[in-house]
Amino acid sequence: MTPPREWKIGAHEVRFEPPNTLSVKIRGDIRVDEAGQLIDVCAELGDREPFYLIADMSEIGSIPSEARGFASKKIRPEWYRGVVYVGASFVAKAAVKSLSVVFYLAGKYTADVEFVATPEEAPAALARQRAKHNAQVAEPSPPARR
Repeated sequence: MTPPREWKIGAHEVRFEPPNTLSVKIRGDIRVDEAGQLIDVCAELGDREPFYLIADMSEIGSIPSEARGFASKKIRPEWYRGVVYVGASFVAKAAVKSLSVVFYLAGKYTADVEFVATPEEAPAALARQRAKHNAQVAEPSPPARR
């Protein structure tokens, strides 16, 4: 099991909580190098085991097109079991939803995505995603056809 860890990337705070939750607090603008560092953390964890992400966007600034483009090329949807976005603006929700649709249509995205207004709502959203995932894992596979 990966132990608890914390990272500071620019003004942004990242915290991993075992067994499989990564919390990111985004403060202000996201530069390309910061996006790269955030993606590196996700890759390190996600290559071991898919995880749940809580992304607090309530204090987000701008994400330049270079950072968005870089992220869309580097992010691997198979890293995530579920994502909870906190405090996302209308524009951020639209961007996340459009990226999710692209991944879904490409057959690469199966994680749940949920938007909540406050950090206090995030644990309940995460619990719903965990329960749904656990129920899917517990479902028996259909019998093989002969």
